[in-house]
Amino acid sequence: MLFSMLFCGNFFGKVKVMHALNAIALIGLRGSGKTTLGKSLANKLGFSFFDLDIVFQEKMEQTIADFILTHTWEDFREQEKQILFSMPKNNVVLSCGGGVILKQENRQKLFSDYFTVFLDVPIDELVRRLEKNALKEQRPAFTKKTLQEEMQELYDNRIKFYQETAHLIETNFMQKEKQLEHIMDIFIQQLEKTKGE
Repeated sequence: MLFSMLFCGNFFGKVKVMHALNAIALIGLRGSGKTTLGKSLANKLGFSFFDLDIVFQEKMEQTIADFILTHTWEDFREQEKQILFSMPKNNVVLSCGGGVILKQENRQKLFSDYFTVFLDVPIDELVRRLEKNALKEQRPAFTKKTLQEEMQELYDNRIKFYQETAHLIETNFMQKEKQLEHIMDIFIQQLEKTKGE
């Protein structure tokens, strides 16, 4: 079964990345499994792991939901950008917030400096996961729509940004071990191929 697509090049008018990408960034909507998969990847590769939402909360000493009560979403996105740009570019795995790709500077940064993987999970599965999540009250809602409607709208609005930022689009959300192994294999292949050029 085909469960991923590899994209490498010509986004933002750039040619294919010609240097080795020695770090991984995971992008996708909330509930797509970025943190769980990221920790496993980091453990397997011997890399450090950073969840950018957790880094934000530690920096600001409050949850994202609490921050939004007294600030705007644009304030949050600016803080998120600063955190992304402060991250190491070698031997790390990043789990990025779902909206990190809304800023073009972030998309360019991720594509240029990280082997970026888009975890493309069906909306029904995302909703199922989020409804089971005991911490879901910490995730601020964007609208008064149902979770299903909200997630579908976010997906429709962001899919082009996820696709243009990703080097790899991963859709095998049901087989975690195969997903992990496949991402590692492609990541290592691009390292070896680039070093050989």
